[in-house]
Amino acid sequence: MYSYNGANYHEDYNYYDDYYNDYYNDYYHSYGNHGRYDYMDNEHCGCWDPYSPEMDPYCYPVSPGLIRSLEEYIKDELTDSRYYELLAQKAPTQRAKDLLMEFSKDEKMHAQDFMNAYFMLTGRRYQPPKIEDPKVPDDFMEALQQRILAETNDYKKYGEQYLKAHTAYLRDLFFMTRTSEAQHAMRIPYLMHEHHRQTMR
Repeated sequence: MYSYNGANYHEDYNYYDDYYNDYYNDYYHSYGNHGRYDYMDNEHCGCWDPYSPEMDPYCYPVSPGLIRSLEEYIKDELTDSRYYELLAQKAPTQRAKDLLMEFSKDEKMHAQDFMNAYFMLTGRRYQPPKIEDPKVPDDFMEALQQRILAETNDYKKYGEQYLKAHTAYLRDLFFMTRTSEAQHAMRIPYLMHEHHRQTMR
């Protein structure tokens, strides 16, 4: 049984047609210059075809578990965004503060991406609960160490979702989020090294 959402309610037209034409054709044609995707071929490159309902993100059966996971991910990403925002206030240098605020913006963007996916899959807009300020250790190094563990856990979590995804849209979403979390985890040691240098002076 296919899940209802706002995009496939009308049989003769839905805004998915415009979304597909305006975004995904341009996105994948940009790869055509490198000889990778010259057309939408779900058999050869794993991308959905507008004439193939089993690959259409608006038609395949939506797992209730995926919807619950998206709700959880939205709350987690907003909490992480706030964590970095609070940690930036403790940063010893302007460079560290700027980098942490960049992380905060990335996490907020992840939450928005998951909310967009939630709407596309259910036809409903998800209103996240009020996010309480997370507890950030007073010790800057300890706070960074916590984030390395959290970011690597997220990397694994979104990687597992990437492997389970039924459509190219969801695979792209989880792959890019996973990549961003890995980037954060790899940059945090730089902040730790910079802080160590500051304290040794």
